[in-house]
Amino acid sequence: MIELTDKAYEKLLEKTRGDEGITIALLPGGCAGFEYKLDYIGNRILDSSWKILDYVNFKIGIDKMSIPYLDGATLDWQQQGINEEFVFRNPNEQNRCGCGVSAYF
Repeated sequence: MIELTDKAYEKLLEKTRGDEGITIALLPGGCAGFEYKLDYIGNRILDSSWKILDYVNFKIGIDKMSIPYLDGATLDWQQQGINEEFVFRNPNEQNRCGCGVSAYF
């Protein structure tokens, strides 16, 4: 499915306090075809269109339509200077746009 680096796991623990976790999906958009969408669950209840990965302290909901594209991907936390963000490392990508927002599969 999707792996988490140690840095991403630690950041999720920190950022999901009082929240239930995150959702991950690929949506049509961007200049390369699909855009990664990561959102916090909050009080939303996820229906059967989501696969739920239950970690001890948080959950990750993955859009079932996105599963084939995310299989084998890794979620990492990257810090460059004052910028920090979650980043997807996905071996299924055939190409990625120059700004890094979207990918082609």
